Amino acid sequence: MVLGMAVMVLFNFLNVVARRLLPQTPFSYTEELVVLVFIWVSMFGISYGYRKNAHTVLTVAADRLPRPVQPLLIVFAALASALLMMIIAWTGYNMTMNQIRHGQILPGMRIPMALAGGALPVGAVMTLVSVLHGGFLELRSWMGDLGDHSPLSSNQEGGAA
Repeated sequence: MVLGMAVMVLFNFLNVVARRLLPQTPFSYTEELVVLVFIWVSMFGISYGYRKNAHTVLTVAADRLPRPVQPLLIVFAALASALLMMIIAWTGYNMTMNQIRHGQILPGMRIPMALAGGALPVGAVMTLVSVLHGGFLELRSWMGDLGDHSPLSSNQEGGAA
């Protein structure tokens, strides 16, 4: 992702400088390249965000729910995100297959448009794995926290003293 961001910044910078200094830019393909890299970086970034549990979470709502209901919210959020990723993977796959079937190319770079479209199903499958893994870890963490706060564990600690 860092390399992708560096490529986007570099080519955008070169394109702007060339437009100002040269009568005709030699970087006509840079807009396509930047969009192509942006799509891939975005899909990898979504997966990475879920893997690091840095996705948007409604903690304000979750914290106000009764403690026994909170795991239901975790499961619901994970399943809803998983469903969304399955839909994106399926539609992205169909879109990519149409791009291949019709021989669509990016006009500036003269490469298959499926290189951009392929980011959707690949990224969605990676994100799906991250969503399910992150949901499992979050639920397991909640269950571990529950053990630390349950009356039974408090009584056992007090009785052993």
